[in-house]
Amino acid sequence: MAVLWKSPYGAPAALMVLPPVYLSCRTFARYHRERAAHQATVRALVQAVDLKDPYTRGHGERVGRASVLIARELGLGEDRLETVRLAGTLHDIGKLGVPTRVLRKDGPLTPAERRTVELHPEYGHEIVRGMGFLGEAREAILHHHERLDGTGYPYGLAGEAIPEAARVVAVADAFDAMTSTRSYRRARPVGEALEELGRCAGTQFDPRMVRALTRAVQREGWQTAVTSDEAVPPAARPGPRGVPAG
Repeated sequence: MAVLWKSPYGAPAALMVLPPVYLSCRTFARYHRERAAHQATVRALVQAVDLKDPYTRGHGERVGRASVLIARELGLGEDRLETVRLAGTLHDIGKLGVPTRVLRKDGPLTPAERRTVELHPEYGHEIVRGMGFLGEAREAILHHHERLDGTGYPYGLAGEAIPEAARVVAVADAFDAMTSTRSYRRARPVGEALEELGRCAGTQFDPRMVRALTRAVQREGWQTAVTSDEAVPPAARPGPRGVPAG
């Protein structure tokens, strides 16, 4: 404006700058309002899951952090880092559709109860279907229990057919599940959990994601969590077919 004001065209030319500046300011403010609304939505969903399943309190946020560790180690861009963080944070949102008595059961699940729990990725996908700001994270929520060998759920996808973000979240999810103390199981040491992930790489997990998490954790460390103060009962409840998941 100062340059135009001093030009031969004078004040009228300088004032022509004001409309685009005004529109830019409004667009910027709108972006920040929308971003704040998105963050509030994510927080509300995470809190709802934590209230329904206190055994896994904080699990989503830790999986989000572990997913970012993996993605950063893989060299993904900042936009992808945010995508996998959201995917990890909300991966278990479908538990809102699972009966509370099943989620809070201390003993082993019956086959029927296990089938009910295995529906949570599809429930989650339905819950977030209309949230366009999640982008690729929606597919990761749907497919984070697929296995590299095709024996996972809900659709039995295998190898590269599984979305990359879902393969990231699958490793982060299992890692936090193994290193967290629950009411039905004691936590494993971080080193032991990484070894177990390595043992299942190539069948249950993408080896690239396992190697990335191992490098990141060995370099930066990992803070384990206790999500329940209750005693561990004799009958543990492992996740289905392989490494326990959250």
